[in-house]
Amino acid sequence: YIDDRTENDPTYCPSGGCRILADSYTKPIAKTLANKFIQNYCKVPYLIINELHRSKMDANREIGEAAFGNAIAESAWTKFHEYINEAQSSIQTEFGTVTNTASIEGVRGLVFDVHGYAGTDWHNDGSDFIQWGYRLSKDSLDQSAENNCPIDITSSSTRGSFTHARQMPGESLECLVRGPKSLGQRFNEQLPLSLDSSETCGRGLPSLDYQDPKAVASDPTYCADNDGVCSYYSGGYDVKVHERMDWDNDPTFSGIHMNTVQAELPRCIRFATDETRNAVHEEFADKLSIALCSFTTDLFESDTC
Repeated sequence: YIDDRTENDPTYCPSGGCRILADSYTKPIAKTLANKFIQNYCKVPYLIINELHRSKMDANREIGEAAFGNAIAESAWTKFHEYINEAQSSIQTEFGTVTNTASIEGVRGLVFDVHGYAGTDWHNDGSDFIQWGYRLSKDSLDQSAENNCPIDITSSSTRGSFTHARQMPGESLECLVRGPKSLGQRFNEQLPLSLDSSETCGRGLPSLDYQDPKAVASDPTYCADNDGVCSYYSGGYDVKVHERMDWDNDPTFSGIHMNTVQAELPRCIRFATDETRNAVHEEFADKLSIALCSFTTDLFESDTC
């Protein structure tokens, strides 16, 4: 039920983890992304695939909710998370760790958690936005709230998925999440996707261009929900627990960390059209590999990908 695609040849340089649920077309996109790392950088990322449908086992939730008490589903859930942790441990062995200004030790790597969302409460048959999740809610990112900007003011050292990256020299959570160095902005700068019908498909939420998910999700220009507030996915179980290497036994975040991020992909990328889908996936994966590689290289000031 769980496909663990890893490369043990020491001539390769694994640089991250990837997780797929049964969200339509996220599995082929993730495979294409892995291939783009090979083509562009001669690096092979670790790729962990959940082959079970969400109705059978949702790996992005705690085991009780994820497996519905089914022994087979519980076994698959455990194996899924063990595979991720084994990949993280291999990356730690290959690339080592770096200690930030707060004396937090972190692995030189990134867990990239891939999902897809329908966005039926948004206009345009689903939102165009890639929703980047750092375990920061819409309220946490609300720029109209007092003392919410920059995020670092109100966000504790264990809040958000970049508890290691945010205190690397010259970095801040504000910049990493929605500044010019953010993953959302790095991908924005490579838009538009040439074969997609929408020039804005793939824009990042949050990013430097779209800094406030709550404001965007409440804007009738984008949101079609009757209640006036559309959904924003801020990051789930995977990015929370796998930010620490001792993933099932470190509730205080006291051990070695690894930076994690969730990406919810919109329908305009996943589905495209029957005629352009494969080409859109190829172009998207190519540009995303560049954004991810530049992010980790800048963060660790070394060639990690």
